[in-house]
Amino acid sequence: MTQPGVHAIGSGPRIRPNAGTGVPMAHAIGREIIRAGLADREFIERSTSGFEEYRRLVEPWTVSLAVKVTGVPAAAVRELAQACAHGEPLRPFDGAGPEEVRALGNLSLLTGRGHGDRDPRMPFHLVEHAPPVDLTDEAYPVRLTRGRRLDSYNPRVVKGGSVSSVRRAECVELSPEDAERYGVVVGEEVRVATRRGSTAAPVWVDPALRPGLAFMTSRPPDGPGAEQRAERAGSPIAGTVEFEAAAIRIEKMPVVATRR
Repeated sequence: MTQPGVHAIGSGPRIRPNAGTGVPMAHAIGREIIRAGLADREFIERSTSGFEEYRRLVEPWTVSLAVKVTGVPAAAVRELAQACAHGEPLRPFDGAGPEEVRALGNLSLLTGRGHGDRDPRMPFHLVEHAPPVDLTDEAYPVRLTRGRRLDSYNPRVVKGGSVSSVRRAECVELSPEDAERYGVVVGEEVRVATRRGSTAAPVWVDPALRPGLAFMTSRPPDGPGAEQRAERAGSPIAGTVEFEAAAIRIEKMPVVATRR
């Protein structure tokens, strides 16, 4: 089981927007909250600054545009906006960078959960969406997102203690549709190729993944070629390398004949 790209609010369904689209996801939710008249205007006027600039920033991010960019259904975007406006927090998605965290933080200010007072006033963060540098195309049609699995958060595992019973080796997780498209099955080793290099990893099929989206952990894969794993432009704020939006293709490994 993998960490979802974005946690849905409360105990609702888990939602995975396309990798690298956390900012527009947050902006669309914010716009929907404002449009529905669910923003906490009293709190905004008393304890925040920059609301009008924020409102103009999110205004273009309609639900229909968010669907095209994030891949999240319109009903889910509206449901998240309603739940968030009624007090349920939207937790940061796994692997979220500073920009995404700030964009989600705006929702707390918008709904009166910023824990602020009259002095100092808390500013809305004007976070612009930067589209992925490594775009998919016919040659590299799958979007690779990286993060950690739930078992990676087991403190006994992290500290080198006993191994979780659900922990498994590094693999590339595909949707059932993509596994069928490439003609691969669980456990089969494939080559994960990017524009800068490739590595080998066994397949795992995750029904929660949408077609065109793959997942690997942030830990470098074992085996030859691991040093050639995909790289992306770094975050200008954190100064870290992004792995969330690498474009990849899946290649079947040649069958090696064995002597009898």
